Amino acid sequence: MKFDPRIQPSIDYMDSHLLEELDLEDVARQSGYSLSSFYRFFQALTGFTLKVYIRNRRLAYAARQLVFTRRRILDIALDAGFHSQEVFHRAFVSLHGIPPGEYRRTRKASVEQLDRMDAFARRLEENHHRSMPQIPVRADIIRRGWVHLAGLEIQTTVAENIDTLCISRFWQESFLPRLAEIPHRLVPNMLAAYEVTDPRDDTLLHFACVEVDSPQPLPGFCMRSLEPGYYAAFTPRRPLNPLEYVVLVQFAYGEWFPMSGCEIRAPFTMDLYIDQPTRDGRSTIPQMTVLVPIHPPPPARQDGSLPPYAASLTGVVHRPD
Repeated sequence: MKFDPRIQPSIDYMDSHLLEELDLEDVARQSGYSLSSFYRFFQALTGFTLKVYIRNRRLAYAARQLVFTRRRILDIALDAGFHSQEVFHRAFVSLHGIPPGEYRRTRKASVEQLDRMDAFARRLEENHHRSMPQIPVRADIIRRGWVHLAGLEIQTTVAENIDTLCISRFWQESFLPRLAEIPHRLVPNMLAAYEVTDPRDDTLLHFACVEVDSPQPLPGFCMRSLEPGYYAAFTPRRPLNPLEYVVLVQFAYGEWFPMSGCEIRAPFTMDLYIDQPTRDGRSTIPQMTVLVPIHPPPPARQDGSLPPYAASLTGVVHRPD
């Protein structure tokens, strides 16, 4: 994933030398900074300290080795730059919440799901050659209680929506004209979209909706209720067009999840569109947040100690194979 261009040369350098002994002064020099300046700049732009970024990238590599190879855990640990299996074990549990051996036994399906979504988004991006500006995005972990949604559904495909903007038309022609018919909205300045995408055939269920205070059925509308749980929350600086949204999917499934140690718990996303008032109160600024349901993160991260992971979305993705 493209980061801020001021540190991208160092990101590229670390990715291409990930399994080697990295000299941090060399890393900083790739972007033209002293090491002390680069430390501060890197954390401000990515949400990670430099050492934690390198460690998590190596642990993401190790996680894939665990589920897709039968190599010994010790060999994987040494290959990833950890000097002993004990040190690797502690770092792995700190990030993923479970030991490497248990991860190997239980997480293959989860890693394959990330791969399918990441590959699907990459194919779509490659098939639609359009230049896009950089869009900073912030990632956090949040917890929500019961969520009750009321609205209207449309079946389409991701590719069709990129080409024809059919979901936008559905909102303008079908959902928004009936919005006033939905009573007991919890957040008057918020709209939502619940989506389920199947990367195998590109089908997309889009549920244009609002959050209401109870699951009581409403005549003429679809209803869904989401159980309490944790979410990975991705907030770009501005709402995204359909192709830019695809690149956000690449960031989430190809970059953030492998680096965070979090595991997806359900195959849907929920987009929130909130009109935030400006400081003077005379107008509003649209804000978009994409929620992906996750299993409870390790206890150390449930108190907000996981730093926000910041990157810039672009049409070009850089990630080691």
